[in-house]
Amino acid sequence: MATKRILFIGAPFGQFFRELAETLERQGAEVYRVILDGGDWAETPARNRIPLKRSMSWARFLREVIATRDIQTIVTYNDTLPRNRIALTVAKRLGLTRLVLENGYLRPHHVTLAQNGVNGNSELSCDPAVISVSPEPPAKCQEFPVHMRPHVLNTMRHFFWSILLKPVLPYNSKYYGDSIARQGIGYLGEYSWRMWHDESAKLARIDEHKAKPGSRLYLVLMQKPGDGQIRYHSPFGTNTRFLEEVLKSFAENAPDDAFLVVKQHPLDYGIECLQQTFEKLAAKLKIEGRAVYMRKAGIAGLMERTDCLVTINSTGGLQAVMGGIPVKCLGKAVYDVAGLTFQGSLAEFWSNAEKPDPAMVRAYRSYLLSTCQLNGGFHTPEARDILLPVMASRMLEVTKPSTAGRFVAAPASDEDEVEYFAGEGLVPAE
Repeated sequence: MATKRILFIGAPFGQFFRELAETLERQGAEVYRVILDGGDWAETPARNRIPLKRSMSWARFLREVIATRDIQTIVTYNDTLPRNRIALTVAKRLGLTRLVLENGYLRPHHVTLAQNGVNGNSELSCDPAVISVSPEPPAKCQEFPVHMRPHVLNTMRHFFWSILLKPVLPYNSKYYGDSIARQGIGYLGEYSWRMWHDESAKLARIDEHKAKPGSRLYLVLMQKPGDGQIRYHSPFGTNTRFLEEVLKSFAENAPDDAFLVVKQHPLDYGIECLQQTFEKLAAKLKIEGRAVYMRKAGIAGLMERTDCLVTINSTGGLQAVMGGIPVKCLGKAVYDVAGLTFQGSLAEFWSNAEKPDPAMVRAYRSYLLSTCQLNGGFHTPEARDILLPVMASRMLEVTKPSTAGRFVAAPASDEDEVEYFAGEGLVPAE
């Protein structure tokens, strides 16, 4: 049987790649990972490492690796970071299998493994006729303990090694958005704020409003600053613009007995100063008495209280759909489907929200499980024990064998290379 060769461009931080590579290799595959920084180096066994050549462009380097290693499948972790976008474009041009890893749509006990794209780039069908005939999943979901701590520790270890090895493995500290230092300082400030502040008075206001006959509570979910879901899959670009639009629409169109709760993303590190923006806008629009900003409260408790939900395309919105809560998406979401989410305008949503169709909810869950959702997780041994055998099997199943004549000649010059990617709106990046 022909050997299958898989190239990873990034992976979830921690032990995930090491253990997945071992699982794939036990089934006869060759597995490689491009080393972009010290964190990648520390997480990747020596036999799997491919050092980045900084003397050539990223696109040219990738084509060289693909040709010399006879790569058949490219795997990225998300599809919006610049290197990932270019890698997927190169793979598409060369006819390779393209797989994208991402946190699960059906959290917290699933992850995403999709062909060609995820979230706003997903090729999942939005046709209710296709979704409604999805078969029931053959296996029951295996649950496992879920905590944020392992994910945080894996991230800290990755960037510790990145900083430590920067003299020999230089990297762009702003590649993931704001610099590591800026995010670190922001998270310390946010953690300190949460340690010394209490939101029980705001929760009491929410419960007081909820107790009124006929009242309606609307929950708004913010995104992490700089998230690709805002930048690439929404018309807003920033949380601030999203917040402005929602508050203005609420002030102009929501019934007088409606109450708005804005929930800060748990990984927000304060750079956009959203609470201050909210307070200024609420005062300007004269809605201070019927709107609050929650910076600390957990999403689960707020979801239990809410009647309706507004989001860009957060997976929290899908959780709400699964719970029978009316949802309005203002970005490009895989679950923004007739029968699941409100298809009218935001102005109409405040007064005419419709609950998801229970039959469509069940069908959509089955559809996701049959196409791109795998039971398990990235960050704990228990979660990986469930995930890795199934993920390895799925990756090998979709990896196509090599075919003669697959590879194309590289452009002769950097100018040609820029033109080579013009169709995708991408430019090569080191």
